[in-house]
Amino acid sequence: MKVLFGALAVLAGIAATLQASANSGLSSRVGLGAALVVNTAIVLAGALAFFVARGPHANFFPAGTPWTLYIGGVCGFVIILFLAFVFPRIGAAWAIALVVLGQSAAALLIDHYGLLGMPKDPITISRAAGLALVALGVSLVRH
Repeated sequence: MKVLFGALAVLAGIAATLQASANSGLSSRVGLGAALVVNTAIVLAGALAFFVARGPHANFFPAGTPWTLYIGGVCGFVIILFLAFVFPRIGAAWAIALVVLGQSAAALLIDHYGLLGMPKDPITISRAAGLALVALGVSLVRH
């Protein structure tokens, strides 16, 4: 099962890179309005998937849900907007390497403190070394 989950994570990374490249191309032709076009498509596809999975009376905002769990939408917008701007300036490989570095650092902190409902998983020397290797990888991709 872990192999399947790992494969799905790799596919998500491939999709994120393809998405950022396509958004960059769209942004060069449409401008920052490309982020609006892309996010509108995401909202429509997400709403359709949500209603198919949960039914027409599903609640987007269940009582007691912390507001912090809704920041994912803002983060998605930031990702799309920033990568559309960055890709043509520094290239896809370095941009994605930096994204992975940012994701890895943030993930270690989220796990360490158990933020946003995630289980606590403390930072260890080996996990910190893994982050250092990611940083080294970023450096190697750049040069």
